[in-house]
Amino acid sequence: MPKKTKTTPDNSQLSFETALSELQKVVSRMEDEQQNLDDSIADYEHGMQLVTMCQQQLDAAQLKVEQLVKTRGDQKGDQNFEPLETDNA
Repeated sequence: MPKKTKTTPDNSQLSFETALSELQKVVSRMEDEQQNLDDSIADYEHGMQLVTMCQQQLDAAQLKVEQLVKTRGDQKGDQNFEPLETDNA
């Protein structure tokens, strides 16, 4: 009997909240230490895709907020715009 292969779902349509929840499930499974190596590698790959997607959505949200703040400042005649601070280590 052929070995069952794990398929990775398409993450492109997931909301940030759904992707984050899925990422938490992946991390939980990997921390469980009951998986075989192949499943762990598949989960790692899926987790990295989710991390990338979440980061892209966060970057897009930050840009949108910065644009809204700048637009509001332009409407008020105030050009003092400071980008959001992040804790990227």
